[in-house]
Amino acid sequence: MLPEVAAAAVATLRRESGRRPHDRALPALVDELRTTDADVARWWEDHTVRDYTSVAKRIQRPTAGALSFDIEIVVSPHEPDQMLIVYTAEPDSPTARLLPLLASWDADAVPSVEPGTSDTTS
Repeated sequence: MLPEVAAAAVATLRRESGRRPHDRALPALVDELRTTDADVARWWEDHTVRDYTSVAKRIQRPTAGALSFDIEIVVSPHEPDQMLIVYTAEPDSPTARLLPLLASWDADAVPSVEPGTSDTTS
């Protein structure tokens, strides 16, 4: 994991610990991570809180290489634990050009089943 992604995850843990003061498992998780990883301890001690709605993400795939996405996170004000996470690729970017190819690989691997029927291949 990239250090900046890991640091953002720790900042998100800090935000969640503030949102969930009665959650006993979360402080135990944070304590375990802090005692086993010096970077986590350092990031926790800097008191950064992260609450993002937009973020860039880069995924390294062995067969496709680097894929770059913009991510939008939409949270309902009435249901803050439910999130809609939308990945988009810049039009005509290398990632956008690769996505149809990657989707075609998956389409060949998964047998299709007509609606209203059952898959009888076993």
